[in-house]
Amino acid sequence: MRRTKLLRTSTKHLRLSTWTLCVLSSLAAQACREDQPATDDGADSGTTEASATGGVDSTGTETDAVLDETGTEATPTFWDDVAPILYERCVGCHREGGIGPMRLDDYESASAWAPVSVNAMQDRTMPPWLVTDDGSCGEFQHSKWMPPDEIDRIAAWLAAGTPEGQPRDDLSLPEPEQLTGVTEIGTPNFVPEIQGGDLAEFDEYRCFLVDPMLEGDRFLTGYDVLPGNEAIVHHVLVMPVDPDLPVGGGMTNADVMQALDDESPTRDGWPCFGEAGDGVEVSGIPVVWAPGQGIVRFPEGTGLRVRQGEQLVIQMHYNLANPTTIGMSDQSTVALRLEEEVEREGFMILPDPFLGSIFEGDPIELPPGEPSVEFTWEMPVGEMLGWFGLPGVDLYGVFPHMHEYGRSIDMHIDGPSGSECAAEVRNWDFHWQLQYFFQQPRALQPDEVLRVTCDFDTVGADEPVLPGWGTHNEMCLMGLYLVP
Repeated sequence: MRRTKLLRTSTKHLRLSTWTLCVLSSLAAQACREDQPATDDGADSGTTEASATGGVDSTGTETDAVLDETGTEATPTFWDDVAPILYERCVGCHREGGIGPMRLDDYESASAWAPVSVNAMQDRTMPPWLVTDDGSCGEFQHSKWMPPDEIDRIAAWLAAGTPEGQPRDDLSLPEPEQLTGVTEIGTPNFVPEIQGGDLAEFDEYRCFLVDPMLEGDRFLTGYDVLPGNEAIVHHVLVMPVDPDLPVGGGMTNADVMQALDDESPTRDGWPCFGEAGDGVEVSGIPVVWAPGQGIVRFPEGTGLRVRQGEQLVIQMHYNLANPTTIGMSDQSTVALRLEEEVEREGFMILPDPFLGSIFEGDPIELPPGEPSVEFTWEMPVGEMLGWFGLPGVDLYGVFPHMHEYGRSIDMHIDGPSGSECAAEVRNWDFHWQLQYFFQQPRALQPDEVLRVTCDFDTVGADEPVLPGWGTHNEMCLMGLYLVP
């Protein structure tokens, strides 16, 4: 396999504006995805062959057989061996009325979908949890990573012919996840229009202003984004803005936002490639949402400040690449859990020097027709601490992000004692944009360097792939949740 490597280490691409750059790409909204079930004759090209004594995993390695309490090989059944795992791992989505495309909470459906389910589990595409979480590269809270023995058990059940066993009624469907004690804000009913251009061919980025009317400073400890039209909403950002902050030329943030809004008097909001629009200075990026994310709860005891008097700018990225979506409207809601105090105040940054190269007059190009093109960027921790005026900082979580050409992304922490793998996505899927919080925060040292590598497959591209915001552009972004 031919592999092209690109490395960007020049500090001119590591400016503070790059670290706070927060535009995301066109992302196709899709909930729990699976293929169709196998046909009656058992033909299913994606099913891994298994035997009654265990099976083989997705790498071709033979798995262990299921044993009973005496150590004797036992035949696994749905109700005794498989259902408890599915109820724990899967039926939050895969249930009657759930977002999954089929049920896995009853024997008939689970048996029919068993070949596809096992294949998805062995390939680590389901449950949706992109980061490697086997202890080799970070350990994460609320992990959906399935232990190998659970996958082996379900594979052995499939190999045994999916026997049902004795039905039971002591398994309970998990309660739908909810975020309580929230303040809701939202967008107007809006019909996006394609803006065009090389960097966002079928997209519109639109910003809307909301005043939360806070009675004092508050801290965001969790949020949930409810897109009104999943067919066209491809990311949502919420950014606090001080309306009275002078931003140059005798203007304040409020003046700039009003001027931007006045440019299109017949449409709500204003265009905002970038953060909250040209010339608007934001106070942070506490809300970052993309398809598949679900409810975000920041690690206990931490939160992101929203100051009294600040207004909130909601940035919506609409994608209209599908012609049938043109003319559709959207009205989305953001639920914010705001608390009066937290033990430690954190902040989110979204560094991406690949995208940042656009603004330096030296855009990076990915060569077309290559099965593997690697791009690496580095961020010296000491430099970052200097920019933010911090003596030290703990890394609490990461938010990896690429577009449709992405294959994998990882972050290492390099220091005098060696290199440590902090987060790794081996098989990128832009339908599942999750934030990952570590079991224990990692104190970053001034003499360490964060090194991020993105691997792209550009075989389907006829021309060089440029950084940008559209479906056919790319990013190499690693969001960082930092707590001083």
